[in-house]
Amino acid sequence: MKIGLALFALLLPGLAWAAGITGQDALYTLNLSKLRTHDITGATGQMSFKIVDGCTGWGTTQHMTLIVRNVDGTLSQSMTNYVTWESKNGKRFTFSVSERDNGGKSKIDDEGTAIHTGQNDAGIVHYTVPAGKVVYLPPGTLFPMAHTEAMLAAGREGKKFIAPLLFDGTTTAGAQATFVGILAHHGPEKTTWPVLNDIPSTNVDIAFFPRTNKDEIPDFRTRIRYFENGVGTGMVLDFGDFEMTGKLTKLGIPPSPCKG
Repeated sequence: MKIGLALFALLLPGLAWAAGITGQDALYTLNLSKLRTHDITGATGQMSFKIVDGCTGWGTTQHMTLIVRNVDGTLSQSMTNYVTWESKNGKRFTFSVSERDNGGKSKIDDEGTAIHTGQNDAGIVHYTVPAGKVVYLPPGTLFPMAHTEAMLAAGREGKKFIAPLLFDGTTTAGAQATFVGILAHHGPEKTTWPVLNDIPSTNVDIAFFPRTNKDEIPDFRTRIRYFENGVGTGMVLDFGDFEMTGKLTKLGIPPSPCKG
C-alpha cells in the first residue's frame, strides 16, 4: 500500500548549511482522526525518523508501519522504508524506497541518484530501480532539504505561500509540484520538549500534485510545525480517504560529530 511517501520528504530538515541543524532520533505515533470513506473503519501506525550528520551530507532513515482496518474486519498492513543521503552543498541526492507487504516480502520501489547539473537547479536522475530509467529535472527543482529550508525561510520572511518544485525520489515521474501555505511563524516559546524551547518554528500546510496533471486535488497533503533544527511536531497527514495525526513521542538530539 504505497501511500503518503511524500510525508518522508517532508520530514527531512532543510537547514543543512545553517548552524541550527542537528541530527535527530524521533518516533511518532499515528492515529486516525478523520474518515471520508466507508471502505475502512480504522487506522493506526508508527513512524521512526533518524538523521545522522555525516559532515559532508545528511543520512536519513525513515520507517513507517501503517495498519488499516477494512469494513469487512480484515487488516491491511504496510511497512515502508525511505533511506536517503543528501550532500550539504545541495548538489547530490541518493534515495531508496522499499515496502514490505502483508506477507512480509520486501520490494524496492524506487532507487537511484539525482544530481543538479544545470543552471537554477536543473538536473538529472539516474534510477537503478527501475533499471536504466532516466528523468530530467526542470529548473527550479529542489531536493528535500532545500525544499524544507525554503518553507522555513518563507516563515521567517512573513510570506503567505510558496510553490516550489520538489524531487524526493518517491516516484519515477520526476519533479512534483508543491503548494505550501505558511500558517504561522513562532519565536522561541515553551513546548512539551525542552530541547525545542529556544528554537523558532513555522507552521505549514503542504499539498503535493503531479507536475503534468491539471487536477486541483492533491495526491497528498499535510500540516506540520517545523522547528529550525529540523524537528517536526503536530503532524496532520491527509491521505484523501482518511486523515491521521502524528504525535511526537520520543526525541533525541545527538551531539554533532563534525568539527568547525
